Amino acid sequence: MGELFSNQELTKQLEQSLPSSHVVNIISAFITKPAVSWFSDLTSDNCPAITLVGRLSPKDFIDGASNIDAIRQCILLGYTVKCLPNLHAKIYQIDDDLIFTGSANMTGKGLALVNEGNLEACTKVSPSESSKEFIKRVVNISVVLTIEMINKMQKIIADFSNSNLINIPKSWPEDVVPRIKDLFVSDFPLSKQGNNHEVYVVNPSLEFAIIEENKSNFVVAQSQFKNSKAYCWLKKVLIEHKGDRDPSFGQISSLLHDELCDDPVPYRRDIKDIQANLYEYVALYASEEIEVYVPGRRSQVLKLLCNKN
Repeated sequence: MGELFSNQELTKQLEQSLPSSHVVNIISAFITKPAVSWFSDLTSDNCPAITLVGRLSPKDFIDGASNIDAIRQCILLGYTVKCLPNLHAKIYQIDDDLIFTGSANMTGKGLALVNEGNLEACTKVSPSESSKEFIKRVVNISVVLTIEMINKMQKIIADFSNSNLINIPKSWPEDVVPRIKDLFVSDFPLSKQGNNHEVYVVNPSLEFAIIEENKSNFVVAQSQFKNSKAYCWLKKVLIEHKGDRDPSFGQISSLLHDELCDDPVPYRRDIKDIQANLYEYVALYASEEIEVYVPGRRSQVLKLLCNKN
């Protein structure tokens, strides 16, 4: 990363680059009307291919952190709008050569477009292949929103009044926004248990970034781990193979290789690394459900001890 600069400087740089852009990817937890109006004015002449990814939870809309009418406008303008429930990252990618990140959401305050805007810290990121691949993964795992889905969201939001705001769900029902079921490398622990990975700094909303953030509270971290996509997948595999010989490390590696949706599929040695990391988490947080053992000094084997939810 380069030097830090303010969100006002970020806005200036975006205003210089957007009118001549061809492809724009914006990943922002929150999205509001002032930013969408500003953005659409800057891109109305050149009409780049635009993808917006937001968290867009019920609470975000009800609290006003994001605006559902702004999202509807983006879809009607022809933008690809996607939803990623655990999103926290803020990334602006303009074509292949410009990537910005930091704390600035695509909102009036985040981009200093309104009075009393926030003070945000931003930086320009090297447009390396790994940076572009990370953005691509975030976009690929997100759910595309349609006007029909927005209409369903609008009805749910309308049902809430001041008297029941404490009961706002954290996510949309499955029939409104389907749960993301595809597995990606980023759904697995990218480093050994107890260690932070550099990717967690860029995207602290990743499940294992959150687990590491809460590792001082064992009960919370354990609950988050047992609800993670990686652990749920592993447990599902063991349930399906119950009654067979306990699966070896190599057998799980092969199944994981076939399950991952990353493009290109990672090398098997990289898969074995995230698998070994996952086993460490299992030993710490789920030893009463899955036993990791090594028979006869050979590779690690998993045994399902019970099938708890």
